[in-house]
Amino acid sequence: MTNLGALITSVELCSSVTFPTLKKLSVKDMLMGHELADLELDVSFPCFPDVVTIWSSVSKHVRQQLLKEEAVSVTGLGTFYIKKCHSFENGKMLTFQRPVFSLSRTVAQIRELQRASVPVPGEIKKVPVSYKKIHLDVPYSEEVVQHCMQETLDFFYFILKKKEDTDFILKDVGTLAIRGREVKMTFCEDFLLSLNKSTDMVEKLLTKKWVISDKEVTLFPSRFGRVHQFPQFEIRIVPRRVSLTDIETCTEVGSGLSSTGTKGNVSD
Repeated sequence: MTNLGALITSVELCSSVTFPTLKKLSVKDMLMGHELADLELDVSFPCFPDVVTIWSSVSKHVRQQLLKEEAVSVTGLGTFYIKKCHSFENGKMLTFQRPVFSLSRTVAQIRELQRASVPVPGEIKKVPVSYKKIHLDVPYSEEVVQHCMQETLDFFYFILKKKEDTDFILKDVGTLAIRGREVKMTFCEDFLLSLNKSTDMVEKLLTKKWVISDKEVTLFPSRFGRVHQFPQFEIRIVPRRVSLTDIETCTEVGSGLSSTGTKGNVSD
């Protein structure tokens, strides 16, 4: 298992950014006198339960606000809202709801992405993630919650600046997958069901690609064959995407081997 403290220290050595709160939270059993078993919050992630506990509460807050039909902003990551849609099929008008995500300007600028701004409709109330509400849900001060979130995002930005690929998981909401300059926000099928109350409608949303299931994230390839997963601070193996450079290299090597008579079966 990765040592979060050591990981943070190694990043600090080659960066001007520091992570004092993450360092404190990485200390084993530092739960301010509380045990994880005493928490009502479901913490099922295997690594760094203290950091993940806070982000699980963030995810819980995002989900709750969306189910109230409010737009919710996670500063530095992006904004979510629910769009009511209609589709005319087989002589029937279908009404459904699908989640919409707008990537933050900060993340878009780091990866030089063409950020398509998705304005929140004026009739939808927009609220930021409430540090106070999260603080009431976990055994940490409001200040620790705020600093943990910001430092996690700072670490996330550092990885993005290194041109690495990432998955940022909001538990029971979805996963923001970044591969190179491609960005996909995927959503949990259970969350889609909570919005639409119909498994048939959820299936239609996914079949027509109106929404992408977070189950597909494991199939999204990376040119590195790995992604950095947040807020777990883990590295996960994924299918490797063959880049143009790889193809050119293979062609050059193959050409060289062919010219020496060693392409294919090797003979003395």
